[in-house]
Amino acid sequence: MLTFLLLLLGQGSVFGALLSQKPLRDICQRGTSVTIQCHVDSQLALMFWYRQLPGQSLTLIATANQGSEATYESGFTKDKFPIHRPNLTYSILTVNSVNPEDSSFYFCSAGDTAQHFGDGTRLSVL
Repeated sequence: MLTFLLLLLGQGSVFGALLSQKPLRDICQRGTSVTIQCHVDSQLALMFWYRQLPGQSLTLIATANQGSEATYESGFTKDKFPIHRPNLTYSILTVNSVNPEDSSFYFCSAGDTAQHFGDGTRLSVL
């Protein structure tokens, strides 16, 4: 049985905004869901979720505005990557039915004119 390890690498701070992603670690089985929380210490209008596959650059999954449905980029769907944005300081990304192709770094970012990044979450197959 394949299991997945979710590692969080900490907190990121740029230009005074501090972002944190959690949990620090999560182990889950193939077919389950992984939830990543992002908190920013400032009220910023937009939050972004990115994925970075090994050896590749960041790819935007979706943009989330508080109180609105997330806007997804091509190749990403709400069914696979639902995003909840209940307020201006918090967002949740869920990756449903995880499989080896979901092994990646996941980053949250927030900003109005400049983006502030968290340090990222690494999802790995054990």
